[in-house]
Amino acid sequence: MWLSRTLATLILLTALAACGFKPLYGTDPSGLSDPQGELATIRVAPIPDRLGQLVRNQLVEYLTPRGQGAQNRYQLNVKLSLSSVGTALAQDESATRYNLTLTSNFTLVDLSTNKKVFVGVARSIAVYNVITSEYATLIARQDAERRAAQDVAEELRTRLGVFFSRRTKSS
Repeated sequence: MWLSRTLATLILLTALAACGFKPLYGTDPSGLSDPQGELATIRVAPIPDRLGQLVRNQLVEYLTPRGQGAQNRYQLNVKLSLSSVGTALAQDESATRYNLTLTSNFTLVDLSTNKKVFVGVARSIAVYNVITSEYATLIARQDAERRAAQDVAEELRTRLGVFFSRRTKSS
């Protein structure tokens, strides 16, 4: 019984190692791929407005978790647009719930050639309720904006990580 479990575990581990799975932000043992190292070489350009500051600060934290140390090889330019649509109506037909959509058009520019190497769109939807207290509604909207900014920054990090992971494999 013990031998069969051990054998099954060894077979499973061997199969998992052979499938080519590797963590997105981990380093490749062969040294060919280091997406986290590539992410650390991205300079995030300033993004206007308070919402832009939230996205930029979160991006800087995600891309350089150990602090800025690498030479900047790329610049990430981000343009944000925010829209809000009422989705739930009260009996008097006033909106009581809103979907807040934050759309981010981004461009990754190679600083040595000044050419765009990756262009895309990241989007996040956050929901907030409208209640009788104007202050509570304002706080709920600001919280929805903060959550949307964090989601967009996380999606940007993931998309950039996948870009660098695929780019180093094909090079």
